[in-house]
Amino acid sequence: NDTGDWLKVLSPRKDNFDSDLVEPGPPAILTKNGILLIYNSRNRLAEGDQSLPDGTYSAGQALFDPQNPTQLILRSEDYFFTPDKPYEFTGQVNNVCFVEGLCHYKDQWFLYYGTADSKIAVAVSSQLLN
Repeated sequence: NDTGDWLKVLSPRKDNFDSDLVEPGPPAILTKNGILLIYNSRNRLAEGDQSLPDGTYSAGQALFDPQNPTQLILRSEDYFFTPDKPYEFTGQVNNVCFVEGLCHYKDQWFLYYGTADSKIAVAVSSQLLN
């Protein structure tokens, strides 16, 4: 904004996978639909998604208006990425998929992520948006 103040553009949501915290993942990408932000989140079982263990880190997607990048257009109702492999369930911090890097290469999207705060893995998809 013009005053240089920090603006909150995304917050945790009760009864959702992102009930405890939200934080940015890879750099945002300008798409034909808007500015895509892939974000990390943590579930707080008492207030969040009852199907996920307490403290689970999953990833969501948010779309912002390219004419007003502080204006949220759309937000995923559910995670698109969550722990589902043994090396994501167990490590220094259990139940973690923490998305960090994104690269488009030969018509594929490579999403690099931390697993259980112990390893780095990559997921590959032909689609960017969930």
